[in-house]
Amino acid sequence: MSAFRPDWESLRAHRIPKWFGAAKFGIWSHWGPQSVGRSGDWYARHLYGMQPWSEPWERKRATRQHAHHRAHFGKGGAKDLFPRWRAERFDPDELIDLYVGSGARYFVALATHCDNFDLWDSTLHAWNAARIGPRRDIVGAWERAARAAGLPFGLSFHQNWTWRWLDVAHGADPETGEPYDGGLTTADGAGTWWDGLDPAQLYPERHEPGAKPPARVAERFYARVREALDRYRPDLVYLDDGRLPFDEGSVVESEPASKEGLALLAHYYDTCPTGGVVTIKDVPDADRTAVLLDCERRQLDTAQPHPWQFDTSDGEWFDCAGDDPMFHPRKSAQQVIHTLIDVVSKNGCLLLNVPQRADGTVDDHARELLAGVGAWLRVCGEGVYGTTPWVRAAEGSTGLGETKGYEGYNEADRAYTPGDIRFTRRGEAVYATLLAWPHDRTAVVTSLGTAAGLLERRPQRVELLGHGPVPWTLSSDALRAELPPEPPTTAAYMLKII
Repeated sequence: MSAFRPDWESLRAHRIPKWFGAAKFGIWSHWGPQSVGRSGDWYARHLYGMQPWSEPWERKRATRQHAHHRAHFGKGGAKDLFPRWRAERFDPDELIDLYVGSGARYFVALATHCDNFDLWDSTLHAWNAARIGPRRDIVGAWERAARAAGLPFGLSFHQNWTWRWLDVAHGADPETGEPYDGGLTTADGAGTWWDGLDPAQLYPERHEPGAKPPARVAERFYARVREALDRYRPDLVYLDDGRLPFDEGSVVESEPASKEGLALLAHYYDTCPTGGVVTIKDVPDADRTAVLLDCERRQLDTAQPHPWQFDTSDGEWFDCAGDDPMFHPRKSAQQVIHTLIDVVSKNGCLLLNVPQRADGTVDDHARELLAGVGAWLRVCGEGVYGTTPWVRAAEGSTGLGETKGYEGYNEADRAYTPGDIRFTRRGEAVYATLLAWPHDRTAVVTSLGTAAGLLERRPQRVELLGHGPVPWTLSSDALRAELPPEPPTTAAYMLKII
């Protein structure tokens, strides 16, 4: 008998598995055919250029990526990226070893992006990596490598966006007026590389801007997702939507609104050996155990009562060779460490995408970043993994800033001061992490002063991780710790108060 019914009342009985709350740091391979362009995210949409129904924020990106595509690849649509993506140097075992060395405790692979190309050997969708491009089950290769390394394994699905994302394939070249490839049929592929494939299965049917998709679009989406879940048994499922795809409030709400997502949750939680985690991006408080809150490039101000996930990327979501200000800049190890400890102090986990080149490799910048994060976690991981929020998450004057951009993000490489501190706890130990090194070598933690009333008992010892015990004093206004001449770690400096 099924333990869960396909309704919110039943699904609220689900609990976020302990492994997730303890993991704290994961790596995401948000990688696929769009990496061929080396021009960042949304490439499969924007290679078509601006269309009359394109949104205002897209204007610069679509114009730039259309010009880039013409200069490097000539004509063609999104489908023509697929055979160019060969992943010829993809070594999942080597990459997973790299990610384990960075301190990651879970791994997520892209299953299908908004370009509607499945990265596994799907029996329901012929436009897939086992048949085109790599001619390899990419998801299966990731899953085997992650499991062998003992990492919980996740999959991300984004093709619910395809309806409003690849509608541009039904437009025309903005320069020549020549129709794009959205209206092609199977017969048009005779004698070509896509002989026997049906573009109508890849591109959405022609529709008016803002029109809701019919129920069959939602049904097909959920059938493909369920096939992947049943085959690869992921421990985590990332759904790229504000609500369950095609349901009320979804980025692409179907007509009528689909309840297939509730059935998928019930089935998945009943069959996932580790309990299952499903993430969406707009979760009412009452549903925080039924689904996990995911915040894309958006840090939260306060600790949350349930685990949540912050996801971001080292730069653009797909490999990008440009440094135009419209692209997200690459990150430093320091920025990732600062973000990690801020998120963890608020009961969250950080999921970091590491962009891969089209051939499957990662560049030197990514390797250096991961090495820096791994070195810090080898010293300070005890105040990260398996911790819970303390009674106060943070102190200091440097805020997160206003949300900005079309994504509503607020992440940034901030100029933290020694007064900016993040707290975690493990058992009776409290960890206070300074986000900058004090020039006078005195750590001042006001939240631990006796006047604050937050200490459960008087501390017995204070250690600086990577160095050892340090002299300290306790007064009404603060706990003060005298630090050594040189910091033992980079980026952030963790005090353990016992």
